[in-house]
Amino acid sequence: MAPNPLPIETASLLLRHFDLKDAPAALLLSNEETSRAGLPSQVYRDHGHAVSALAFLMRHYSTPGNPRHGPYVLAVEHRSHGVLIGHVRFSPLGEEVEIGFSIAQDYQGQGLATEAIVAASRWAFEAFELDTIVAVTSAVNTASKRTLARAGFVHERDESMNFQGTVQDVSVYALSPGAVHEIDR
Repeated sequence: MAPNPLPIETASLLLRHFDLKDAPAALLLSNEETSRAGLPSQVYRDHGHAVSALAFLMRHYSTPGNPRHGPYVLAVEHRSHGVLIGHVRFSPLGEEVEIGFSIAQDYQGQGLATEAIVAASRWAFEAFELDTIVAVTSAVNTASKRTLARAGFVHERDESMNFQGTVQDVSVYALSPGAVHEIDR
């Protein structure tokens, strides 16, 4: 069965490929307080840096075009507002594929991260024929842990690893294709 093509529409969101026109919004999102604290490796210095980072990510849609071998990052747009509010990233983590996500501060606490993760995971399982998707979050990031659990991810273990540029305690979660559940909104 062929995977559902992009974009992915959910009740509230549109998940799509990034475009260079997203650079101004991506720059603003990367410099929000929660992004600077939680994703310091993804903070852009200026517009040029945001354009360069997006161009790099966009090249990976076809080269290699597979999250087992390089990043595959989807833009998350709010359907009713038509604005970029975050991203969902799939990337290699050893022999596995890891998911990462970020939602703008003004849109947090509304279930949108869960909605994006469920839709993107369902798509990625089909598109890339994945057996499992893993997620790694800081052990102290209770909001991300709750979001992953709501999206059907199961806590597997806690460990110390290099995460966002420093060795820290993390929690590792996993999702199998059969565990992806519907979000009724």
